Amino acid sequence: MQIRHLKAENFRGTATLEWAPGAAFCCLIGPGDAGKSTVLDAIEAVLSSRWFSFGEHDFHRGDTAKMIVIEVTVGELSKALQSDERFGLYVRGWTKAGALRDEPEDDDEAVLTVRLSVDATLEPVWQVVCDRADEPRTISNRDRALFGLVRLAGDDARHLGWGQGSVLSRLTGDSDEAAVRLAAAYKAARDSANLGEIESLAKTAGAAEGFAKGLGAYVEAGYGPGLELGRGSLSLGSIALHDGGVPLRLAGLGTRRLATLAIQKSAITEGAIVLVDEIEHGLEPHRVMGAISQLRGDQARAAEEKRPIGQVLITTHSEVALGEAGAESLRVCRTTRPARVTTIIKPGAPDPIRALMRFAPRALFSRRILVSEGNTEVGVINGVREFWPPLHGGIPIEHLGGFIADGNGSQAPQIALGLHGLGYDIAVFRDSDTDLSAEDAAALGAQGIPVFEYGSGLDVEHAIISVASDAQMQRLIEHLRVERGAGKIDDNLRAALGMTAEELAQQFSMWELNSTLDAAELRRRIADECTSRKWLKDQRIARGAGPIAWQVAAESPGSPLAQTFAAARAWLYA
Repeated sequence: MQIRHLKAENFRGTATLEWAPGAAFCCLIGPGDAGKSTVLDAIEAVLSSRWFSFGEHDFHRGDTAKMIVIEVTVGELSKALQSDERFGLYVRGWTKAGALRDEPEDDDEAVLTVRLSVDATLEPVWQVVCDRADEPRTISNRDRALFGLVRLAGDDARHLGWGQGSVLSRLTGDSDEAAVRLAAAYKAARDSANLGEIESLAKTAGAAEGFAKGLGAYVEAGYGPGLELGRGSLSLGSIALHDGGVPLRLAGLGTRRLATLAIQKSAITEGAIVLVDEIEHGLEPHRVMGAISQLRGDQARAAEEKRPIGQVLITTHSEVALGEAGAESLRVCRTTRPARVTTIIKPGAPDPIRALMRFAPRALFSRRILVSEGNTEVGVINGVREFWPPLHGGIPIEHLGGFIADGNGSQAPQIALGLHGLGYDIAVFRDSDTDLSAEDAAALGAQGIPVFEYGSGLDVEHAIISVASDAQMQRLIEHLRVERGAGKIDDNLRAALGMTAEELAQQFSMWELNSTLDAAELRRRIADECTSRKWLKDQRIARGAGPIAWQVAAESPGSPLAQTFAAARAWLYA
């Protein structure tokens, strides 16, 4: 199964939502309160076999006068769903262009639309709808189970036991023998139950272990059925998966989540729709990568074997998960205010986003991004921004959703344009030693993207050094000597300035006296050397020079350096 289209009205934090995923694997990101979890909640409410109880809080702004209406159109349908005995008369067509029509044509994909509606009575109604039918048809929870929905939100440990409604119970089937043994266990206590001797339970536990291992869960001694005493009267609900002698529900959070997801997914043979909220929750980075890789691998194998591949929709705040999912799967969730219209945006051109994901993936979790041209700019501006909070009530830019991202040199304009297309507030911070291409300048201007630069052909090195005091120059040179090696720095300066080692060993305030160069030319040559030798082309080293740059700007408020810093700061705090 795969969701082709989702439409929701008046549901929780969104007034309207419409989305066509357009892929078998989607990774939803966005700032807090963007509507990511609401998207998954809406899908689950419509397609899950569970009964949902609704309250006033489920209505947008608590207004029960406006109905909740959620429609999910599903493709990659099973034969069971398309049979005349079920919903064959309600099948619609999904075109290759991504449009829905009630009268399917030969090249359309067969789809079904399920509608959930809730009015002021708080009674949910599930129906299969098609405009060519006289009336919608009510769909039962048993039939909704055919859509193969799996949702992992928190720690749904009920699926780690054989209780009523659990996946393990469905996988096991006939459990009469277990009921008989439980009657004996009630009298003889735990050790006499010997639940591991029950072939059906042991087989299911072994299968669950394999599923869990495949998704990256840790297994210590092997899964098996075991009796949990002290949890009320004995029934099938008293039987739970154990890892060795320890109930699996007592394992670490990450392992419980992976095992739960694996078991749920294993019960679906015709392409599950898998919903995972914050996949990184409880997992180390390497297991996040492994879980995503396995989920994608399952889909790839199904495609090769010409089986239904299903669909995976995840949300995340992890740059590790984002990197593993890839730019093609990225979907950015936005909810406008005050209208509360939720949109989900797919990158128009993934290449610039791929570049950003290599250099600064965490930028995608922010709201306002200053795309800085390269390592020097990123490092210096990050060092400078540490001095801004006292000027703004102690608030750092990060608390306002601001981020300074690496634009990877010449790719900065295209990265900025790509991010703007995803709904981010974007500006560009760059040197002026090379001009923007006419094409890039026109494109940035057309989108209203500000560009902060020093002007007059200055790069950051010349902008700092040209107005630095003697004391500031001394600090900068000492910083470079520590980071790049005193011998290397002094050898380069000796050749560039025509000075001796003894003269360079003196304080910078003495250099002009020992040189044939005037102060301006002396600084220009040092800046030229700094640029050509790439002494600051390292984010860590450049960031260490940030406090010096800030002091230079503070003491030279009319300089291009100070004015450019001030413009960038004003934009980030706007």
